[in-house]
Amino acid sequence: MSTTLVTLSFQVGVGYALGDYAQLHSNGGSGDIDWVDPVSDEHLDLFPGGAGIYGWGHAPWGHFRWGHAHAMRVPGWGYFPWGHAPWGHGAATVSTQVEVTGCGGITYAFACYDEAGNQHEGTPEEVTVGIHAAPDAPTGLKKSAYNKTTDILSLTAA
Repeated sequence: MSTTLVTLSFQVGVGYALGDYAQLHSNGGSGDIDWVDPVSDEHLDLFPGGAGIYGWGHAPWGHFRWGHAHAMRVPGWGYFPWGHAPWGHGAATVSTQVEVTGCGGITYAFACYDEAGNQHEGTPEEVTVGIHAAPDAPTGLKKSAYNKTTDILSLTAA
């Protein structure tokens, strides 16, 4: 049976800490997403290589109100959203690849967990991926070409 390699990515938002990780879940092609058993046991680090930890959102940018208009005593850049959502977070993207057999629509979602394995609150964003794998050649024949645009398979004798 034909297989297709699918790459899925997740933009890490604000609200996660070092040690937090994501796991990929899916519906296997029908029904609701299986939130109990992930697609694989792979733990995707939400801060790969330290990305997003030491960005502009940390001292001095997000932790000090340098945008505060001191002379006028009014809020400046250091207030919503600048000082409250560090720029350094949300700068990391985690990706994984999944090998899919056959064709159809499969719904995926990354669920995020803290270091102890507790799932973060909130509903992970789901995405449905349409899989269109090239068909296998019938027994006794071999595939010589396949045009994805026209969906034409060319076969020759084995």
